[in-house]
Amino acid sequence: MRNIYFIYLLITSSTFGVVPQNGELITLHHVTTAEMNAIASPNTGSLVFNGDDNEVYEYNGTTWNNISSDGSETKIVADNCIEVTGTGTAANPYIIKDNNLGETKSTAGLGCKQILQSGCQTRDGIYWINPDGGSTDNAFEVYCDMKNGGWTKIEYAEDLVDKNYWNTGDARRWLPTNFTLKLTDTQINDIRAVSTEGKQTYVGQCDGVLHYYYNSGSSYNYSLGFRFHTGDETVYGQQNYPGTNITVTQDGCATNRTYALNTIFEINDIRVPIVNVSSQDNGNGTETFGSPLTNNPAWLR
Repeated sequence: MRNIYFIYLLITSSTFGVVPQNGELITLHHVTTAEMNAIASPNTGSLVFNGDDNEVYEYNGTTWNNISSDGSETKIVADNCIEVTGTGTAANPYIIKDNNLGETKSTAGLGCKQILQSGCQTRDGIYWINPDGGSTDNAFEVYCDMKNGGWTKIEYAEDLVDKNYWNTGDARRWLPTNFTLKLTDTQINDIRAVSTEGKQTYVGQCDGVLHYYYNSGSSYNYSLGFRFHTGDETVYGQQNYPGTNITVTQDGCATNRTYALNTIFEINDIRVPIVNVSSQDNGNGTETFGSPLTNNPAWLR
């Protein structure tokens, strides 16, 4: 087809912009398939119009090639995100399939990190995952932090309300009920099974409730303990948390003051999210504590 355009432009270049008359048009020889194949020793580059299929053919030195609809002008570059089938002919047209993991339920990936590693998805946002690796019928949607390496967000359904929970005198105890999460236990366990890292920031709000260090007593006897989603519990009442990586980056609750402050724990552990806390300084009716859990989800990857 490009040869036709070239010849046409060459002939009409001196009259560009003038509408050609019928007698000025180039007309290819009309032939049947049998007549075309019977042509003796055609020159390479010869063109004919085949009336049997209404297509233009070019002789390449060996055979006659259909240059009207063989798809040779179409360039499709496929990668691991795009699957292309077909040859581009009318009988076998191109079919382009988007294989981007996580875009739909049927293309759910194992987790955010695996979706990121596929090379097709780099934006933060909602994706479909199927961490158990079976049928995608039970795939579900999560938020993925792709810019920071493919972290899967584990969200809380509600905050830990800032209030007094006992008013029966100070005593070491866990909250009566665990925190509620948006995903099911099975979904979180499946995500953890395909993850190697976990992290979470726990912000302890306090009004007269010690969370870590006790300034006046110069001790860590009142430090919080944490229960993980796996059911494992950390030590409490001491400075260090052996067996897990917990760092206190701010300790505003180290003094029994009568106004709200925060103690911030940075937790790096595959067993997150935190589902409960153990406290010691909690028995006075004016002592309240809580945590903005919905603003501080857990992350797994």
